[in-house]
Amino acid sequence: MYMMDAPPLVKSAQRVLQLLEFFAHDKRRATVMQVATALDYPQSSTSMLLGTLETLGYLRYEASERTYIPTLRVMLLGSWLQDELFGSGSLISAMNALRERTRETVMVGLRQGIHVRFILSLRGPRSTTLQYPVGVLRPVCRSAVGKILLSALPNSEILKIARRANAEAQPEDKVPTGELMTEIAAIRERGWALTVDYPLPDRATLAMALPPIPDQPAMALIVGTRKARMAENQERYVRELRATCESLASQLRGDVPG
Repeated sequence: MYMMDAPPLVKSAQRVLQLLEFFAHDKRRATVMQVATALDYPQSSTSMLLGTLETLGYLRYEASERTYIPTLRVMLLGSWLQDELFGSGSLISAMNALRERTRETVMVGLRQGIHVRFILSLRGPRSTTLQYPVGVLRPVCRSAVGKILLSALPNSEILKIARRANAEAQPEDKVPTGELMTEIAAIRERGWALTVDYPLPDRATLAMALPPIPDQPAMALIVGTRKARMAENQERYVRELRATCESLASQLRGDVPG
């Protein structure tokens, strides 16, 4: 029987998939050398590939161990299949339900050093809802997601991060540390963070910490909308965010079926 030749492989794409399959098979953190040895890659190109995936939010780098591990963003690549096959117990389902209840864009974000990054964004169902692109970096001390994640850290660590961020930030992104710490204290008291007119005018984002997920960095759940809609609906959005986070925490504890 006549067999068509297989199409040529794109080496970079092949390596990314082999790398993700390596982590799926080994189920552990790995150094650059361990990955390079296991996959028979040059160490230099392995280091560049791991660094690129870390920058994009697909891997997390543990500086103390010099190891990499996949983030939740990798799992979310196929989350729609998980929902289709296994029901409504996943994070993506919870986000989608929150989007439907608020009619706004819903995101998940994490901190990367002195920045934060959205790793997942579900645009609201209304035609006028805002688009928050995945992968864009924002200053950690200016954004709602950054402030809610900073609030879980000791004050000494927050100040260290803030000073480093201010040293590298553009003038408009610098934040007085005294004002930041006052706001952090208020965030700890109420359990949520709000940013208005940032990074663009007429935008507002409301963030709440997601419950801890094993082997994953701290993350936040965010609702983004226009300023007027946030002012009108903020209390309801806070309730919806809290209910979603509490439901996910119950599922992680095994209190309710997924």
